[in-house]
Amino acid sequence: MNRSILVGLGGMGTEGACYTEAATQTAIELARRNEALLTGVTIVNTAQLGSLGPAPIGAGAMAAEMREHRFAETRDRVAAAVVAFENACTAAGLRYKVLREERSEPFDYLISQARYHDLTLIGLRGLFEYGVAGEAHYNAADTMVKLIAGGVRPLIATGPKYRPINRVMIAYSGSPQSAKTMRRFVQMRLWPDATVRVVAFGDDYERRQRHLSHAAGYFEAHDIDVELDYQPGDARKGLLEAAHEWNADLIVMGNSHRTLISRKVLGDTVLETIHHSDLPLFLSQ
Repeated sequence: MNRSILVGLGGMGTEGACYTEAATQTAIELARRNEALLTGVTIVNTAQLGSLGPAPIGAGAMAAEMREHRFAETRDRVAAAVVAFENACTAAGLRYKVLREERSEPFDYLISQARYHDLTLIGLRGLFEYGVAGEAHYNAADTMVKLIAGGVRPLIATGPKYRPINRVMIAYSGSPQSAKTMRRFVQMRLWPDATVRVVAFGDDYERRQRHLSHAAGYFEAHDIDVELDYQPGDARKGLLEAAHEWNADLIVMGNSHRTLISRKVLGDTVLETIHHSDLPLFLSQ
């Protein structure tokens, strides 16, 4: 059962910077179906807002005023995000609560809270950003690495706009991590009526066909109809293209490589997709 869902809230209405609205609407859809409690969490990055760099002699008062302005503006935008979340949950008739934090390391708190929730949803861009001057440039891949490495799983990262999930593409490499993610998605039954396609990439046709056949057997055991697709070539370049050609609404991915730190956590294909995706992603390493 998916009875407890955590939602990371960023700034509302910040053009191109935050996908909070899509994450919230997706969470509400799932909460309705599962009668779940929604928990919205906001975290003000105090270290980031308070860092102004070296100030010229005699400019201390001006720096303090600028710092105070940043915090005041951020808190106003946090309050707006909370009100929007509360209004959306109330309109949907859902149970909800809100956690507000101010910390020098925002991700640690989200990681700690994810331990007590069945599922975590965030925007693929702009988590805990509120459109205030001084915020660091957001790196979606770095964020996912931190969260997944910290144990935030399963995780759904939404795109810029809410979209009903009717078509799900599962990228399957045959690796244990990829299989684990596929199984987790099937077992959670988040969108039981969605059309599912499992796609395998690579030049080894016979091997990939075996992977697809085994995946089909797993879905059959769960009484789920599934489409199978083989794509020659590299998934890093072909996955998003294949997803768009098929009109996928969600991509399910697991790790298949273990090299450098970020690749060890997510894998080359996942990292490449995170950098460029405008579609929601389901991750569960």
